[in-house]
Amino acid sequence: MEKNMEENTVPTGSELGELISSVARYIRHHSRNIPPHQHRALKMISREPIRPARLAEQLHVTPRAVTDVVDALVEKDLIHTAPDPDDRRAKILEINDSGRALLTELDELRARIADDYFSALTDEQKTELHSILSSLPRNISKS
Repeated sequence: MEKNMEENTVPTGSELGELISSVARYIRHHSRNIPPHQHRALKMISREPIRPARLAEQLHVTPRAVTDVVDALVEKDLIHTAPDPDDRRAKILEINDSGRALLTELDELRARIADDYFSALTDEQKTELHSILSSLPRNISKS
């Protein structure tokens, strides 16, 4: 990456992707209260009660993998299981007060870490970066 910047050439998509990934890794690494996959699952469960199979679909993992995540979240007393009112043979996952409190704490912590990380940029640079990154999904969906 540094070689391209020294030569004043345009960075490749791969190099830009690696930079974006490194920012995400930095923020995740400095805000580790729970592993990222558990955090994603907890956020999804917080939106509404959900069946484990549906959670696996949304996380793009196997049902077996989601079982391990659910078991860990139950063991940490962040969620609980309950019978599905529409199908008593199935269970649903619901977040509890401890889980909501942890999500709030994690969101605040990650916001502080991100603010600190991006504090090296001017307000103008932050606005420009936001504009650029916000335009990417629209370009991808058009292709």
